[in-house]
Amino acid sequence: MQKINKKYTFITALFLMMFTFIFAQDEYIVNHSKFMQKTNPSYFGLNSLNKTGVLYNQMKLNEFDKMDNKYVFGALSFDNLDFSLGLDVNSFKIQNTGLTINLANLSYVYKLQFDNDLYFLPAVTLGFGSQSVNPENLIFEDQLNTATGFINTESIDPLAPVISNVNYLDLGASFLLHSDRFMAGLTLKHLNKPNTSYNKEVPFEKPIQISLQGAYEFDLNPYERRYLPRYSYLFAYGSFTKFGDAVLIYLSQDFQLGEFSVGLSQQAASLNTFALNNVGVSVGLAVENFDFGVLYNFPFQSPGAVFSPSIFELFVTFDFSIYRRNRRGQYNRLQTDNYY
Repeated sequence: MQKINKKYTFITALFLMMFTFIFAQDEYIVNHSKFMQKTNPSYFGLNSLNKTGVLYNQMKLNEFDKMDNKYVFGALSFDNLDFSLGLDVNSFKIQNTGLTINLANLSYVYKLQFDNDLYFLPAVTLGFGSQSVNPENLIFEDQLNTATGFINTESIDPLAPVISNVNYLDLGASFLLHSDRFMAGLTLKHLNKPNTSYNKEVPFEKPIQISLQGAYEFDLNPYERRYLPRYSYLFAYGSFTKFGDAVLIYLSQDFQLGEFSVGLSQQAASLNTFALNNVGVSVGLAVENFDFGVLYNFPFQSPGAVFSPSIFELFVTFDFSIYRRNRRGQYNRLQTDNYY
């Protein structure tokens, strides 16, 4: 047995809070505008690009614990058949609690052309999720002895041996309408309401998640003035996500100044009395067909908020499309030049 320590009690409480938060927000990636397929899988088919990329971020929960997030994706276009395939895998782990969540999604995106510069991309997504936790890192109620101030090493709670791992299938659909200036999207996730409970006798179904997205790209230097690089753009993006009682609002403003980029992001989320507010700053560099980027999210504690983390994010993407290298200097995000 060991003496009750505020650190371990806090970690246990934090685990329960983060467990709820993770399921409310799904895969947590801050840079939505560079990885829009996380919010809307139809983005895998935008401009029929063949791309791949990796991302790593670390969320500092407190002085005792961190959450590591690893993400990889790939998009392959079959433009002569009017469809694209997208695959992404997300894995993240809370270190001290031993909670690990792995999510893999395969998306089929179909392309419809409405006119010379307007495209509609509906998509269906099949996902597979698994999550596991180490019960030895958890403290159950029957282990706490408030009279003596000790924690028993073993628990007789019937849930203790049950909490280990769970696997589930996840279905989704998405829609994206875009030109070379604007984008509008709708995403429906967890259509089959997968049961993610460790104890199947007490189901815990994910509610259907609904998300709306919109973006517009401004040409900041249409007359090629010398005070800005020739190809300079502002990509303004926003999304609204509803998941059960949880709400997430995300806004970003990305300035592409030639091969360099700098961006700002703001997000706020709520889950009953839980609130999260962050402001992020990102910088990026485009070299040939590569894009490199780094982002840091500053916590902003609003009145009444329980928790607001700091987040560091690093990513690189590569564009395999054979004609993109010669047109790389344009740098605008909403392009239609690569459609067949």
